[in-house]
Amino acid sequence: MDYDICSCFLVNINRIEWNPTSPGFKWTLIGLVIICFIAVVTIVLCIVSWRRFTYWFEDQELHIEKGIFVRKHQLVPFERIQSVNFKESILHRPFGLVSVTLETAGSEESGMKLLAISKRQAEWIEDVTKKAKKSFASSEELLVQPIVQKELMYKITKKDLLILAATSGSIGIIFSALAAVATQLSDFIPMDAVFNQVQVLIKSGITLVVLLIAVILFVSWLFSIVVTYIQFANFEVVREGERLLISKGVLEKKRTNVPLSRVQSIRIVESPFRQLFGFSMVQLVSAGNTDEKSGSTVTLMPLIKKAEGIQLLQRLFPDYAYDVEKWIKPPKSASWRYVAFHSWIWLIVVTLMIIFIPHYYGVFGVVLVIIAALYGFILYKTAAIQIHHKQLLVVTRTFSKVTTYVMKNRIQTVQMAQTIIAERGQFARFQVTYVAGKLPMSVGIRFFKKDDLLRIYHWYQRGK
Repeated sequence: MDYDICSCFLVNINRIEWNPTSPGFKWTLIGLVIICFIAVVTIVLCIVSWRRFTYWFEDQELHIEKGIFVRKHQLVPFERIQSVNFKESILHRPFGLVSVTLETAGSEESGMKLLAISKRQAEWIEDVTKKAKKSFASSEELLVQPIVQKELMYKITKKDLLILAATSGSIGIIFSALAAVATQLSDFIPMDAVFNQVQVLIKSGITLVVLLIAVILFVSWLFSIVVTYIQFANFEVVREGERLLISKGVLEKKRTNVPLSRVQSIRIVESPFRQLFGFSMVQLVSAGNTDEKSGSTVTLMPLIKKAEGIQLLQRLFPDYAYDVEKWIKPPKSASWRYVAFHSWIWLIVVTLMIIFIPHYYGVFGVVLVIIAALYGFILYKTAAIQIHHKQLLVVTRTFSKVTTYVMKNRIQTVQMAQTIIAERGQFARFQVTYVAGKLPMSVGIRFFKKDDLLRIYHWYQRGK
């Protein structure tokens, strides 16, 4: 809704009458008065809301009262607070403030937020929460409890940060954003003149068109480098007892608290270009609201050599098995199914292009069918699954190769299905679902032998 209002304002701003002698100026004046009134009321409500926001500790509980016309009282016992996450945006920093999210043992909605408090107050809340949780332990446990020390597990280097930024997959997002801005500013940009210039370029030759596209993509790539660099600068992972403290950011400094006990699965992500040089990204899927933008997925290592990442994972999660020699792969007879599954829709599109586009230009669309078929074959070569004692490993690919490690006790549901066509070849598809924050997360594969998938299905049933 806010986006539509802003777009409408940008499109119609040049139609507003600013001449005081014009009869239409009175409507401009009325509009300005209304805007000023709304701005003043908003500022007053924000100030009153801030003044009426209070929190305190009482009887091993955190209490929060807020609201202007309707007062709300929230409380949470200390033993239910799993972690304290900090966020320091560019608006917080000049005033020495931070936003604090208290993650509880319940669902994502059960968390509590303190939007703007001082750093000292935030650190004090974290310290009080730690001491209160320790007080629930028996005196004998406290006597033998070792002093928890912080250990730096991972810190991104400047070289790796540059590689990460240069190979990020956000160029498409940046290009789409630039296109969206251009369409919204169509009243200010002489689109007819731009279109005429494009026609002149096309007539001048295909070389200039290709050069123009290359320049646009290069600018988008530069933007993606800047965005990724700002997002992951100063990235480091510190272990403190049974939790990880993940810090990152330049303009918006963020510290995420991830209890090791709440990790539901581990994901190793390898984009095609990074995979060529042995680099990967390691992600954790947590049961809590560890990352607001990506839901339950938090980046543990944005860029690291795969072998080094596995060594670090073995230190953090020794119960997992990372090196599996024999994988269950789809049979060779399934290769054409992968190819047909991902290319049939493009085959229809290209057929229509050949029929309706004159001068047989639609024939060039065959390239799309070839790309789709090649993509399906790559998925066939990538797909794999295996069980290892109490752990399930699944390898899938969309654009990047993703290896998922999930323990048996974290799996919520296992589903196996067959279509009528796949049933003739004894093929089936398989899907695993596990808890991941507000919504469950699933990973699935298709066109595997039914007998292989049944073995995994029965593995999950035994001792469920």
